Amino acid sequence: MKHLYLIFILLQIGCGNKTELKEEIPKFALNRFPIEELSFDKVSASIFEKSCTQCHPGYSDYQTVKKDAQKILEQVLTDRMPKNSPGLDEDLKSLLNAWVSAGAPLGGGDTDNEEDNELKPTWDSLSRKVFFPKCVSCHNANGQANFLELDDRQDFFDNRDYLLNNFEDVENSYLIEVISDPDEPMPPFWSPFTQLNETEIATIKEWIEKGLP
Repeated sequence: MKHLYLIFILLQIGCGNKTELKEEIPKFALNRFPIEELSFDKVSASIFEKSCTQCHPGYSDYQTVKKDAQKILEQVLTDRMPKNSPGLDEDLKSLLNAWVSAGAPLGGGDTDNEEDNELKPTWDSLSRKVFFPKCVSCHNANGQANFLELDDRQDFFDNRDYLLNNFEDVENSYLIEVISDPDEPMPPFWSPFTQLNETEIATIKEWIEKGLP
């Protein structure tokens, strides 16, 4: 009987305290920043441009960041990001936490701006909404496709003969052919990026025809 009691005690000790512990996300002040001061431009200049866009070029685009805002916050507050660098200081973590908690506003408390969201045939719009989110991860000086850098408007202009048919017959230019290819498009099917849609391709064509404004 004593042996049975001892076995029961050992089982209780060995199996009774298995509680899954989840990493607690630190809390940072939310009220240090007035809502009118919380904007994507402020957070981008202070955090994303300095610590994120080197590995995540898509984070130069507001809509991309807004979609991933909660995930980014958790990674930053637990010092998982930025990788291979010291974690952000408390002031920057507080700024990011306040911005995300406020709904990740574009600026002045406004989270949506229809005019800004519209894709336009300009380098500013296309770079933020198409080239950086879908192309530049590979097409940069340190990327897999570093033979053709596309992270600057000048790159397109310098390669205009090869890439853009020198602004003539844009429909049959190399760039339009590869992003429109139904079988082997760019970005590739195996990549984590979605292929360009009809609106994005049409806007790029218009941008080329206008001379890359």
